[in-house]
Amino acid sequence: MARLGVVERDALPENERRFHDAVKAIRRRPISGPFIVTMNSSPDLAARFAHLGHYFHARGQADESIVPIRVRSFVSLIGSRALDAPYEWAAWVNWALEAGIPQDTVDAIREGQPPANLTSEERLVTDFCTQTISGNHRVNDTTFKAALDHFGTQGLVELVVTLGYFAMIALPLNAFEIEMSAAQHAQRKPFEPLAVTGQVWVESGAAKRSPPLISTSAMAARVPLLATHDDLERPHQHFLDRVIRSRGWISPAFGLLLHSPDVAERIAAIGEFFLYETILPPRAKALAWLITARELDCNFAWASGVPAAHAAGVNAGLIDALEHGELLTAATDQDHAVAAFCCELLRGNHHVSDGTYDEVVRRFGVKEAVQLATAVGYIAMMSLIVNPFEIPNAADATKPAL
Repeated sequence: MARLGVVERDALPENERRFHDAVKAIRRRPISGPFIVTMNSSPDLAARFAHLGHYFHARGQADESIVPIRVRSFVSLIGSRALDAPYEWAAWVNWALEAGIPQDTVDAIREGQPPANLTSEERLVTDFCTQTISGNHRVNDTTFKAALDHFGTQGLVELVVTLGYFAMIALPLNAFEIEMSAAQHAQRKPFEPLAVTGQVWVESGAAKRSPPLISTSAMAARVPLLATHDDLERPHQHFLDRVIRSRGWISPAFGLLLHSPDVAERIAAIGEFFLYETILPPRAKALAWLITARELDCNFAWASGVPAAHAAGVNAGLIDALEHGELLTAATDQDHAVAAFCCELLRGNHHVSDGTYDEVVRRFGVKEAVQLATAVGYIAMMSLIVNPFEIPNAADATKPAL
């Protein structure tokens, strides 16, 4: 059962109704799915999600992404299966078939089996996305070079943002068990739903994290990072200004994203919300940030999150325990509630048990629970973006890197 219902426009404060209107106008359809989740906490955040999503979701209305719809929909299937995300599967499976993905390939992915008879492009995308979203979340040199040669720098950046965006959307949908309405199903051809496999993750005692975090501080990024107006073509320079306006500088992560300047600005708007406008208590946000960065083995996100954790009062012992997968003996009961919620989303079957959900809502409230789930989604997206490109840590830890 869905844990949240639709928020009607008239139920919102008058100064937030414009965001409801913006989401409907951008998406050209009623409020549904991830926008049910975000509208229950921040209509402003919902509009920011919609603005980024339209870049990948236009589906012929006015396609903005240079990655073909066949590839984007193929990525959606891989991501949906990896994250046990039935809503995202339902939203995209027919579009994947319409884009030319064979039914037997769709069936194999749904069942968690290696698809047969893939095209060379599909094999490349499968290898790249599987390496990014599993194991140590790194892409080997051979696969990375092949993908870069095939898609080009902007295309490859947009490919990983596509995968990251699906993760950012899927995790909150899973957290609140959002289901498709009968009206949405009626608009689609019949399809086999994605079954959620496995069990909700349960803490089973201390277990060292393996492998350790990969330090990127001495690495060189796999593509040039853009940082100044002169690095961009003149028609795109205003996007750099907008990124700077959101956080004051161009971090290495956004130096990568500026290879797709419009995407960079849309992501910066979402990051700006979590940096400066979220209602999450700083300690809860910091814990969610570190847990997500560690789970996805993202040194860049981890390094950028540690100073915020210190500022929020998280002591060094708790940070060390999070990094090494040890029992959180220095954690408060509220910390444990946050950690359980985040770990259940990121591990096991990527869904949250009733007890854990109820505890987070009891301690923080529904709006804060939404922003906790979406913060996990945002850091997951950014981790999946920067890892394949081996982005080095920001040199100045006092500035926001994500």
